[in-house]
Amino acid sequence: MKHRSSSDVPDPNHIAESRARADAGDQNAAGRLGELLAKSGDLEGALRVWAQAYGDSSPSTKRLAELMAEDGDLESAVSAWKCSDVVRQNPAGLHQEYLNSLDEDDRRDADDDPEDWAFIEEEQLTRLLAQRGDEATIAKLRAQADAGDSVAARRLADCEEHHRRRKNATAES
Repeated sequence: MKHRSSSDVPDPNHIAESRARADAGDQNAAGRLGELLAKSGDLEGALRVWAQAYGDSSPSTKRLAELMAEDGDLESAVSAWKCSDVVRQNPAGLHQEYLNSLDEDDRRDADDDPEDWAFIEEEQLTRLLAQRGDEATIAKLRAQADAGDSVAARRLADCEEHHRRRKNATAES
């Protein structure tokens, strides 16, 4: 567990206030609650809150986070949500709070391109699904590779090898 100074730990009153607002249906408060829970070390709680608040509007992020959590990588699952558009662009969120503390020039420099995250998220989700042997994902990669996409061909080979190793490890257990 990471050492946290007292300034890193959110005020329990802020968590309680965000939870009350989230329970009342405030989606922005739910997003902030997830961030506060993650910051306080309750990664599973943060994942539950975000999945409930944003899962319907961000199914790819939800699925990616679920797969990462299934692999036992809660920090990456939390990172997937924290980088997602819905959490990052939450007007009540910690990122917005940070942006509000910057002057105009610094705020412009800190601005993200949501398309970058969408691309990265899709790449990660494709890799994890293919590694698990998801037939639809593998078929998509195979079609891209057959059409001359060398990146897809390399990813397909890597994922098929990972899937074979995973099956062999399971069979040996």
